[in-house]
Amino acid sequence: MRHLQVEFQNCHGIGKLNATFNFRRYSSYAIYAPNGTMKTSFAQTFEDLKNNQDTQDVVFPLRQSVRRIEDESGSPIESSSVVVINSYDETLGLTDDVSTLLVDANLRTEYGKIESILNEKQNELLKSIKDTAHTNLHLDQISEEITNLFSCESFIEACTIIESQLNNSDSSFSDIQFDVIFNAKVKKLFEAEDFQRLLDEYITKLNSLLVDSDFFGQNHFNYYNAEKITESLSANRFFDAQHALLLRNKNSDEEKRVTSSQSFQELIDSEKERISSDKELKKRLNKMGKIINKNIDTRDFYDFISSHVEYMPELADIKQFEKKVWISYFQKNEELLNELMCSVANSNDEKARIEETARQQKTTWENIINLFNARFYVPFKVSIKNRTEMIVGKETIPQLSFDFVDNEQLEPIQRDSLLRVLSNGEKKALYILDILFEVEERKKLGKETLFIIDDIADSFDYKNKYAIIQYLKEMSEESIFHLIILTHNFDFFRTIELRHVVSYGSCLIAYKNDTGIELKQATGIKNPFVADFKLHLYDDATKRIASIPFVRNLIEYTRGTDDKDYMTLTSLLHWKGDTQKINQTDLDNIFNSFFMEEGSFNVSGQPESVVALIFKQANRLLESPESPNLENKLVLTIAVRLEAERYMISKIDDDDFVSNISSDQTGVLYGRFKTLNNGNPENREIVDEAVLMTPESIHVNAFMYEPIIDLSDSHLKESYRRLTELLDEENSHEE
Repeated sequence: MRHLQVEFQNCHGIGKLNATFNFRRYSSYAIYAPNGTMKTSFAQTFEDLKNNQDTQDVVFPLRQSVRRIEDESGSPIESSSVVVINSYDETLGLTDDVSTLLVDANLRTEYGKIESILNEKQNELLKSIKDTAHTNLHLDQISEEITNLFSCESFIEACTIIESQLNNSDSSFSDIQFDVIFNAKVKKLFEAEDFQRLLDEYITKLNSLLVDSDFFGQNHFNYYNAEKITESLSANRFFDAQHALLLRNKNSDEEKRVTSSQSFQELIDSEKERISSDKELKKRLNKMGKIINKNIDTRDFYDFISSHVEYMPELADIKQFEKKVWISYFQKNEELLNELMCSVANSNDEKARIEETARQQKTTWENIINLFNARFYVPFKVSIKNRTEMIVGKETIPQLSFDFVDNEQLEPIQRDSLLRVLSNGEKKALYILDILFEVEERKKLGKETLFIIDDIADSFDYKNKYAIIQYLKEMSEESIFHLIILTHNFDFFRTIELRHVVSYGSCLIAYKNDTGIELKQATGIKNPFVADFKLHLYDDATKRIASIPFVRNLIEYTRGTDDKDYMTLTSLLHWKGDTQKINQTDLDNIFNSFFMEEGSFNVSGQPESVVALIFKQANRLLESPESPNLENKLVLTIAVRLEAERYMISKIDDDDFVSNISSDQTGVLYGRFKTLNNGNPENREIVDEAVLMTPESIHVNAFMYEPIIDLSDSHLKESYRRLTELLDEENSHEE
């Protein structure tokens, strides 16, 4: 991956982007992308590649998306070679994707083979049980249902219990369709007191009829037993062998000789019909039916019990009945159950051996935890307590253990309690563990990887931010790693260049144009004033104007705000009484005096007004293409503020009020302008936007010009254009 060619069209909001990354020359790139430009969309598009998913435009899904990410040979890069590290998400913890990389490969392979065999046997059994039960439940739902019903921790444990009960059971209930009786709506019926009372009354009456029956009994030879005996005798051709049954009438001691399946079935059917047609029993069944048939989801249940009254006594304990039904299903699938349990028994010794080996191993984990504990400034120490289970793949999510540190005293603490006492920066430091796991494992495996890193250090405190930057530097020094670091934080952008995470030549700035996004070489990263603007105070009008706030800051720091030159420069950033009187010679004198050197801005004729030059350059920039250049944004920002203040002063129309403003002029003017409610709503909206867009103090030192860079050229141009039109309209009215 010495060369990366990227072409995006309609990808997560990126209209169009074509970019080339030369990793033969630079191991890492940094892209400064102001908010809303492309940063998250760029990362999401690579995330799609990593996850083998198609990319689309979420806003305009019908637009055709193009995602081309190719190496130097023109071949698409493999998804497995891409890692996307997103900005901090407090809901994100250690994930399956990360944790699977943290295990001993050989041990996990061995353990995985054993688990695979067990899973295969388990699924075969579950599929067959599903067919037997004629249920719509998914396999995992069946597993969960059985596990919970038998109060077990796992399906295998439930199978062990069921296996022990098969000798005392049969497949008597295996013909029952599970969903008819044990669906959620039916189960809810049994929670209702009225239904339970009617059911008890029905069963009581049925039992009394069974006691009075000539042949049936309550607990022994009941409806269901009789049906099963009939089926068994017929299946085993009992009567075909000239055998006979001798039935004794319980009430008269008379005996009846039965010599065929047909006569036996007729006798049973006759006795069942006599009991089932009992008026009192039917009455109670009808009462139950009124409750059951209120819901369409329970009507099948009513139809079933109406024609199978032999199951009614079982309903007295619905949970126990469900167990019997499941056991019957297992009885019908006893061979598959035996195969599963044999596999479980055979695997136990082998799994124990692997787990013991895992306990004795030292994996990448210890190095990662030690690295985290050593580098990140947090008041706790981290360890992993389920180390062995993770190594063999028995568990997929690392369980972190924490000890709070107070004056070298360690106190175990639960994660929830720990999070309540940590600062936001300390909480976010935990997120870095995910990244350490991923990176260190790929380093160990020697896997060439492209990392797309989306504002990894955003909102972190400084000491941990620098720990992250140091780790990024170490990543960039790995020959198998290539980094594209995205950020909207200019201070971070500048810092990773200063600390040699990236080279100056691989620092790019993203900006929007008419068709999409363009990446350009960044300039002025370290010190735009010293390295660029100061060299062109007298030959470049745009950089000359852009230097005004820099020099004003320097005078403020060295001479104070009472200095005459400071006040003059302030009048070029705010509309004052003398703003229009300041000319280029005055500005030359300030620059020459401060820098102790001679120079002049070449103008023809009379010395030009500085504010006139500001507006001239701003008007020129209106027709220029979108640019990330700081000087262009500074000129437009200054022009927008001056025009906004000029308009507000004209509407306030109070010279004494304006002349007495000593600080925060834009804010004070805006407050009075809003109070007076001058102008129509559209004009007030134009001023609102201008005040909102331009920082009150145009500070452009090392830490404070990021807000200006973040401002879009197009927004600044539109604001300036609307203000000039507004002022032109006001002037025409006055004339």
